[in-house]
Amino acid sequence: MPFTPRRTLLTAGPALLAAPVTLRAQGSGTPITIVTALRLANWTPAFVAQRRGLFAKHGLRVEIQPAGSIAEPVAVLNARRAQIALTGTGMSVNATVEGASIKVIGMLAGAIGLWFIHKPGVTLNSLADLRGKSIASLRFPSNTVSSPTYAMRSRANMDPAAAGVRFVEGPPGSIIAAVRDGRADLGCVFEWDASIAESQGLAVSLPLAPVIGPIAFSTAMVREDWLASNRSQAQAFSNALAEALKLIRTDASVYEEVSREEFAQVPPAAVKAGTARLLGTAGIVPLSPVVTREQWDAIIAHELGAGTMRQALPYERIVDNTLAEAAARAAGIA
Repeated sequence: MPFTPRRTLLTAGPALLAAPVTLRAQGSGTPITIVTALRLANWTPAFVAQRRGLFAKHGLRVEIQPAGSIAEPVAVLNARRAQIALTGTGMSVNATVEGASIKVIGMLAGAIGLWFIHKPGVTLNSLADLRGKSIASLRFPSNTVSSPTYAMRSRANMDPAAAGVRFVEGPPGSIIAAVRDGRADLGCVFEWDASIAESQGLAVSLPLAPVIGPIAFSTAMVREDWLASNRSQAQAFSNALAEALKLIRTDASVYEEVSREEFAQVPPAAVKAGTARLLGTAGIVPLSPVVTREQWDAIIAHELGAGTMRQALPYERIVDNTLAEAAARAAGIA
């Protein structure tokens, strides 16, 4: 499959596309700018580290700024307008193939948090039940298209087109409405849209996380030259991230509270339901920031299969786990 640049809104739904909000730096310390791919629930561990003072504890004065697409954070890194980017892992490989030198230093999402929504009464227990269905999605190369396509091909030996699967692609905010008004049989969504759809009477089923398995879906990355000169700052970031992950697992209410602060436009009931769904699905919020080889191989296979990566690069070339490993040990989550 030919490579398709990921320059569109890959993982966003209406609940995740609030007007851009910058989470301003608090207190004193070394200034660090973190740029994120849109404003997604995937970045909640970083929001927890910011809003619960963990970055400040480790001597960082962090500002978190959202970018407009999944590709933009790496461009911001290369322009030296930020020190750390949070985005889809494949962007680190694409940027390095294009001549940059990017290192992945930690993981924020270790599974693909996608669900299908549909009207009550629709049977959807396995990928085979997708045969002959129309699926509302965002526009390719959104994960709402590429991930179910990859799952059907790799897990069910099923070619979507031959199986009569048709994607009804649309702009952000279109998926729930397309299912509700009958223009599509199903919708493929992230949170918080899954819980918003449920609150509007639709059913939520067939999570893709257990189908696809562990995967380094969303990660933190830096320029290699910045890392060489600023390892202490990168370690401080990693320590705060590891402590945030531990805090989330120790006290799930923190995830919900911070999500309500970050996504104030999402109804509180949907945040509550979405928090339970996200924390109850293994891997979406990882236990550790360490990127394993298994998770790396999985994202490479996914991106190549989806046509969103130019070529594979070795785990050792892109991933520097030393910071995450040290942070996990210090936080007691190794």
